[in-house]
Amino acid sequence: MLRLTVLAAVLLAISFDGANAQGKYSFCSLPPSPGVCLAYFPSFYYDSSSGTCREFVYGGCQGNQNRFVSREECLRVCG
Repeated sequence: MLRLTVLAAVLLAISFDGANAQGKYSFCSLPPSPGVCLAYFPSFYYDSSSGTCREFVYGGCQGNQNRFVSREECLRVCG
């Protein structure tokens, strides 16, 4: 039973990894990153300086975690 409790605690800690004191994830402060490929995927990133989600074009590979398919998702996660 103790092993199960420890495992649950570790998994819970991992799931909250990256959240700061305000409950926002650290990747929310990353700049938009289109990646190195040349596809055209309209996406959104959280602009931490203005507190809004802005549109940018994602190229389809690499990039970073500050990338969302909708403004609503961006605001839900980072806003």
